[in-house]
Amino acid sequence: MLDQKTTDSLVALDGTNPALKIKLQSHHYGFAQTANAMPLAQSEYEQACKYYPIVFIATDTQATQLQSVVLMGFEAEQNLFVKSDGSWEPSHYIPAYAQRHPYQLGWDSTQQQPVVYVESTYPGLNQDEGMAFYENGEPSDYLQQITHALYTLERELEQTQQWAMRLKEKGLLAEQNVNLTIDGQTQSIAGVWVVDFSQLDQLDDTELAQLYHNGSLSLIEQHRVSLSNLDVLAQRVGS
Repeated sequence: MLDQKTTDSLVALDGTNPALKIKLQSHHYGFAQTANAMPLAQSEYEQACKYYPIVFIATDTQATQLQSVVLMGFEAEQNLFVKSDGSWEPSHYIPAYAQRHPYQLGWDSTQQQPVVYVESTYPGLNQDEGMAFYENGEPSDYLQQITHALYTLERELEQTQQWAMRLKEKGLLAEQNVNLTIDGQTQSIAGVWVVDFSQLDQLDDTELAQLYHNGSLSLIEQHRVSLSNLDVLAQRVGS
């Protein structure tokens, strides 16, 4: 959730601009061209594993917090799925983190409630046509849907991070260097955490049953399947 200090380039949809409307653009993912990884919620694993590697990365230098992400590229500021015209690679799942654009969720400390922000420079913002954020002085159905979707995503990402930390505490996540062949040369990527399947195999039946019943085994399998996309990603670099 946004810190109030980071909202300079955003407009709060709190009723202070009641005439504001938006006409969403079909190719508006240019903002993600420099994102080589994006947070991913557990509910997205089934779709995302078909197209991207799902891994875990540390959000601090001590790796006290791990975050579930999809890899979009191997270099800094490299997204191999967003084209120069701002469109996403056709027929590929678009992570919810990208789908929320141009909106972000913040917190109104005065009203003690979430508030939706929209990017002030988004080309579809206007006062003449499109979806209204307010109708008759009240939040429109559209704005309420956005608020619910953003809040749900925020909650799911937090739950997924907590799940990742539980895996780490059980010794089921390990940091690895990923070696890939790109244009005939071996490239190593450090700081990537993946499930340690040798440790998973050491769990007893009771522990495995617990992972099965809480849905973790299914998510771990989807993570395992997704790792084959590391080679697919490397091929995209070389193409």
